[in-house]
Amino acid sequence: MFSPDKYPRRIGNVGTPLSDPLNSLALQRIQFRRAATSMIAGTPGSCKSVIALNLLVHWAKDKNGCLYFSADSEEFTVVRRLAGILTGDDLDTIEKKMLSGQHGRYVRELSRIDTVQFEYEQLDIQGIANRVKAYEQIYGAYPDVIFVDNLLNFVESPDDWGGMLLMTRELDALARETKSHICILHHAKLRTTVAGKTPDFGRPPADYEIQGKVTQIPRLVLTVGADNLTIRLACVKNTNGPQWRDASEYLNFSLTNSMRIQELDFAMGRV
Repeated sequence: MFSPDKYPRRIGNVGTPLSDPLNSLALQRIQFRRAATSMIAGTPGSCKSVIALNLLVHWAKDKNGCLYFSADSEEFTVVRRLAGILTGDDLDTIEKKMLSGQHGRYVRELSRIDTVQFEYEQLDIQGIANRVKAYEQIYGAYPDVIFVDNLLNFVESPDDWGGMLLMTRELDALARETKSHICILHHAKLRTTVAGKTPDFGRPPADYEIQGKVTQIPRLVLTVGADNLTIRLACVKNTNGPQWRDASEYLNFSLTNSMRIQELDFAMGRV
């Protein structure tokens, strides 16, 4: 049993928000909190991983330790994107220089985020927990932020809805144990409203379009749609902030050719 008035000695920084990675999110009181889970969901190609890497760079520069489980992308793709976000160089230039051995500048920039570690294997929850404990042994503390990219790659099959729900619950328990924030990337499927009509992939999915119905566990659920270099981000669940009506309201961002996210002057949009 726990006495509510004794909470300070128990919880420490549990529930405190990480620094705001984007002003638009801060204005909408969309915050990523310690010892809690969030989810970023979208259709394939909706820039979920690009958003996650931009968040990672912001928090890493803010001296937060980050551990990124990337079962959806290999190391070359991840490093090229990170180099673009850090330097502002476009991805074609980065690829040409990397392949020709002119990667000194990128190595220097990447070394500045020296508390970031990546894991590219597909793991079960015990494997993830073991890597988190190994991080603690190296750095003397658990990572402040853990990314899981993406949920489908950490269950037995793409149709394993029960496995997705169980994995999400176990990741939530891991977040509480380590006091880390865990950001889970996940797929969604846009439904067509008219027979034969192509789905609007630039529209952020609604809550009910997220696969596996796993959104009851994360405290924060964002959905994303991408139209060329325009990103639309909707908040369909925010336990510790204002509740949006649905995904018909969203924030607008743009992507540079380097994969940096830029905020727009008129950020709020509506379907």
